[in-house]
Amino acid sequence: MNRALYAPLPETARRTWGWAALLLALAGFALSSTVVVVGSAVYGFVLTLGGAEPAEIQQRLMGDTLTFLLPLLLVQFIVWAAITLGWTIVFERRSLATIGLGPGAAPRYLIGLVLGLVLVFAIGLTALALGAEAGADAAEAGAGGAPPVAAIIAVLLGCCVFLVQGAAEEIVFRGWLMSALAARWGVVAAVIASSLLFMVLHAHVFVSGLGFGLVALLGLGMTGLAFALLCVLTRSIWEAVAAHGAFNAAAVGAPTLALLFEDPTRSANAAFGEVFTQATGMAGADSTSLGPETFAQALAAGVISAVLAVLIARRAAKRG
Repeated sequence: MNRALYAPLPETARRTWGWAALLLALAGFALSSTVVVVGSAVYGFVLTLGGAEPAEIQQRLMGDTLTFLLPLLLVQFIVWAAITLGWTIVFERRSLATIGLGPGAAPRYLIGLVLGLVLVFAIGLTALALGAEAGADAAEAGAGGAPPVAAIIAVLLGCCVFLVQGAAEEIVFRGWLMSALAARWGVVAAVIASSLLFMVLHAHVFVSGLGFGLVALLGLGMTGLAFALLCVLTRSIWEAVAAHGAFNAAAVGAPTLALLFEDPTRSANAAFGEVFTQATGMAGADSTSLGPETFAQALAAGVISAVLAVLIARRAAKRG
């Protein structure tokens, strides 16, 4: 089967074998992860020389998320995207348009930003409907006063990293991998396989417990499926690139700013690290709970995925 998911593949293009594409995606992630592994190891070694215990090193590392870990993650995802784009252009001999990076970038990206915020809003409403606490009221939320401008700017700059991270993951999963698998296995198999691999590479959520990990992984899988179906519907990844980045940025940035306004004496680093570990499912079993609202992401993203699937089916029916 030879199906071009986005722009047509040139006659001179090479097609990566399906299973090889999955393994290459894993290899690219492993290779790019060495940036974080080596950086964290050096950081830990320096702290060890200063007499820090392992528990303190872990605490310091997560506490320095904004100023240390996040820059490492930025480099990691840039490297992963660069490896993927290099393979696409050099080995497969195909253009960026064939992985969904075609024309109309600016308007498509703006639409995607809105869609990402809509997804965050939908998950929030679903969580409230499932019984999540609304939190402090507006008066209490603003009672602490305004944090330093430098702290707000630091958080906003940190959130920009998620725009790059979201773009890199979409280039890998919904851009290159899904188009490579579609050319071999067809669109349906490509959507399923890329979404499953997306889940596998987020297995770090199990550090917060088996039950929480399973629910969180289901939510991530449904979110990845929604992004995949969005790409199939639009025949582009620009919308998903922006939606993914906006979703991650809002999911971390908004709660972090809320913490800073609630307690202006809290450092931006501490607030960002606290929210980041919760949002990524790495807070640990002692800091997470498994309630009905935990299913909010899976439910909201699942409903959105169903709507996108219906739209794709209707378009296919019209084309006969």
